[in-house]
Amino acid sequence: MPKNDTHFCAKWFHKLDDTKHPCSRWLKQGKTPCTFLCIVCNEEKSCKNGGWSDVYKHSQRPKHLQRLKDIIESGQLIITTTSSSLGVNTSHERVLTLDEKVTRAETYWAMATAKLGLSYNSSQYIQELFCQMFPDSIVAKEFSMKPRKLSYILSHGTGRYFAQVMLNDLMKAPGFTLIFDETIVVGVRKQLDLHFRYWCERKQEIVVRYYKSIFLGHATAEILFRNMIDALRADGVDITKMLMLGIF
Repeated sequence: MPKNDTHFCAKWFHKLDDTKHPCSRWLKQGKTPCTFLCIVCNEEKSCKNGGWSDVYKHSQRPKHLQRLKDIIESGQLIITTTSSSLGVNTSHERVLTLDEKVTRAETYWAMATAKLGLSYNSSQYIQELFCQMFPDSIVAKEFSMKPRKLSYILSHGTGRYFAQVMLNDLMKAPGFTLIFDETIVVGVRKQLDLHFRYWCERKQEIVVRYYKSIFLGHATAEILFRNMIDALRADGVDITKMLMLGIF
């Protein structure tokens, strides 16, 4: 015998979810009669087999509970005027999860450290300080920053982002000058620092921007040339736009 599929029921709006609140805060009927939509998870689920039990099981999921908590705390869960259900305020960017908020806070602190010229060691006990300053903040409690992590965020996190912004600007420039500086560092290794000078369309001025550093052993003129060209090609820089080669 054919199985009868369970259709979405409007009475489910008034049932209590796992948080003991009406499901109308987040529940809507899906695009088909046998589906429901969770507006906080932005997911459409089937209810044709379990009916209400499918809806309730979704309300118990840790991901759903955390997402609902984040949206409520951010004030982006609002009552709509066209129905008895609630909707997510889409006039702002999507709500960040707790992990994303912590990552954002750590990134802000890392960039502030670089901009203000603070010592990396100033972050040694910053988490404890923030917990005392903001005892009611979950982000402050989860915030974690030590000198080594700070260095990693700047070099491998924000560093790559700003390098890409610079390269995007460089691609729009009609031409550029590649500037290099060769120095000897600890261990008698040679460090090749590369910079670009170009017209920045975004800032409407000529700028000089650090590009990257290459560590070399025995550096002849041919080795220097090859490393420069390989670096430019690896990042997709049009070598034909190079106007001149300069020395710092």
